[in-house]
Amino acid sequence: MDDRSRQQDSPAEPPNAIPPRHHYRPSRSSSIPPQPTLKNHTIRLAVATAIGFVLMFALLMLAVRYAQRDWSRKNLRARAAAHPQAAAAEALQEETGPQGWKYELLPSATLRQMDRLEKDPFVPNWWLILGRGLADKTEPHLAISSLRMAMAAGGESAELKNDLGAVYLQQKRMKEAAVQFRAAEQIRPGFAPALFNRALCAVADRDPEQAIRLLGRYLGQRPDDPSALRLQASLLSQTGQHLAALLMLQKFLKNQPPDQPLFLEAAVLAARLNQNGNAIRYLETALNGNSLQTVARAYQSPVFREIRLSGEGEQLTTRIAEKARAAFSVPVAEEEIQPLRATTPEAKVR
Repeated sequence: MDDRSRQQDSPAEPPNAIPPRHHYRPSRSSSIPPQPTLKNHTIRLAVATAIGFVLMFALLMLAVRYAQRDWSRKNLRARAAAHPQAAAAEALQEETGPQGWKYELLPSATLRQMDRLEKDPFVPNWWLILGRGLADKTEPHLAISSLRMAMAAGGESAELKNDLGAVYLQQKRMKEAAVQFRAAEQIRPGFAPALFNRALCAVADRDPEQAIRLLGRYLGQRPDDPSALRLQASLLSQTGQHLAALLMLQKFLKNQPPDQPLFLEAAVLAARLNQNGNAIRYLETALNGNSLQTVARAYQSPVFREIRLSGEGEQLTTRIAEKARAAFSVPVAEEEIQPLRATTPEAKVR
């Protein structure tokens, strides 16, 4: 009863009723992007601002660097106008960059090294070996100091005096060198190296007669020294003793092989004495031991003018020319010689 009365009391619902909606969201168009939120917009703005500050700072640093470099160049130019040498040194230092630190030995290391050199059980005098090893133009003061220490350790000798004089001679200190050579000859009379070096000092002092006498004494002990023979022949030629120089060389060249370079000196001396046959023979032999340029230059000198103009030197001229063509002719490279193809004149090989 109650259910029926309740149904009768409720009003009748209309047909096709739409239930109410609690939340409405309109449809979004695909062509319109979604709008960012306030938080996202703030983050993007902060990131863009930071990137802009970084770029501006980088550009500022580049501008400062360029301004400093330009200012240093202007200062360098201004200094160069006033002090050219100092500016060149500063420019070189700027190009090379900063120098590294230099390691300096302690004084104790020097003392240990000196004790080691003085008390070696196998080598009696290390200073002599060091002095002879340093006998160069780059470190002459070290060589002199080492040789003096060698004299202090082992006593003075003709060898040490001669070596010390040789170092002075390399430095063009003729007076000191002559003193040392004379001291070496006083310690050992007739010491051959000292005689030769004294002859060099006499040549430097423009005293050829003294040099000839000293070289004569040296050649009496060492008659087979080619450098001393060449120097003696040159000195004799300068003083007008061509015949004596030629006889000395002929005596030496009797038992020498054909490749001995002194045959060229003998040829020049023979040509000056109008001994055309000996000059041609010696010059032909000189082709074996001297370079072709040296022989050709000697043959083209005024000394051989009469031999070149006469018929006696035709064979020698022909021989020198043949050797020159064989020596200076450049062979064709193998890459430049390509095989020949049997093609018609109209064909083009690509």
